[in-house]
Amino acid sequence: MLNPYKITDYISKYKPEWTCDMPEGCPPEDILVAEAHPFFRLARKSDTYTADDFKSYAEIDPKRNWGAMLPLAVGLSLIEGEAKARRNLKLPMFRQYQGIIALTLNPTDGVVRQTGAHRSHYTWWRTQTFQMSNLKMLAL
Repeated sequence: MLNPYKITDYISKYKPEWTCDMPEGCPPEDILVAEAHPFFRLARKSDTYTADDFKSYAEIDPKRNWGAMLPLAVGLSLIEGEAKARRNLKLPMFRQYQGIIALTLNPTDGVVRQTGAHRSHYTWWRTQTFQMSNLKMLAL
């Protein structure tokens, strides 16, 4: 379940420690807080995930001037729906990815917001309390 929240209320209630310094306006004011909500993320390898699969674009290319896109660049892309994640894996623009990571988010893991042209795409601003040990690689 995804619950609408204001970021100020989320910060007051959960006192998050983000995985990076957040730029101005990030996360945005209107966000969603996941309560045992499943998401999927593409992985470089088909049989395992690494910490590199959880690096944001801003971490991968820190010298780039992200401009207005910086709030999205410090977040991570997630996909809502396993079928959509499987379809994305077949697209030429995602050819560098070979696997799918399943994860279930809870309030202390950070916040999300639907972003981009596709309704299944979310940006996730992660907290340090997120446990990578709770991830699962899907069989393809």
